[in-house]
Amino acid sequence: MTNPITVYHLPRSRSMRVLWLLEELGLDYKVDSLEYIPGKFGGAEYTKIHPLNKIPAIKDGDMVMFESVAIMQYIMDKYAPGKLRPALDDPEYGPYLQWLHYGESTLAPIVATLMYQRHFFPVDRRSKDVEAWAEVELAKVLSMLETQLGDHDYILKSGFSAADISVGYCLLLVRLAKAHAQITDRIEDYWDTLTDRDAWLKMSKI
Repeated sequence: MTNPITVYHLPRSRSMRVLWLLEELGLDYKVDSLEYIPGKFGGAEYTKIHPLNKIPAIKDGDMVMFESVAIMQYIMDKYAPGKLRPALDDPEYGPYLQWLHYGESTLAPIVATLMYQRHFFPVDRRSKDVEAWAEVELAKVLSMLETQLGDHDYILKSGFSAADISVGYCLLLVRLAKAHAQITDRIEDYWDTLTDRDAWLKMSKI
């Protein structure tokens, strides 16, 4: 990597996925820490990077990109081929892709629903029915994760992969949503395993 990737970052945001991946791969990067401005993160200047003012985004040379899981795939394809994922002809490659996207496409929307109902919406816009629905759905999607984990440390039997980064970030959101009733002992053990990794410990201090 000639010039390090710039990661636009806010603590607890999806940029943690990107930083975690970069740390696991041992790649150089720069962090541009944004202002916390609800509804317009980073202010007017960041709008030039991401018109929706969402987090994260990266800049790699003249190329600007957003969407955290897509960024992960881009970095691995360009700078770390064959690392943190099974080979294309490996039987685990399909499950790997499935769980890589499970974090954002299945788990994150349900957790976000809970967070809006419990934290972000004004009290008069909250719905106990929606909150109860999200609690039931979260228990279902975490149960699927628990089944996949089985008796091994990570999502894949072969070991740690980028899928764990994608899903693991969402487990932070589960905790921030105060969804403790849906966190089983097995999911808690998995969380402890993830957050004991050196890359997580370093990244989480940024």
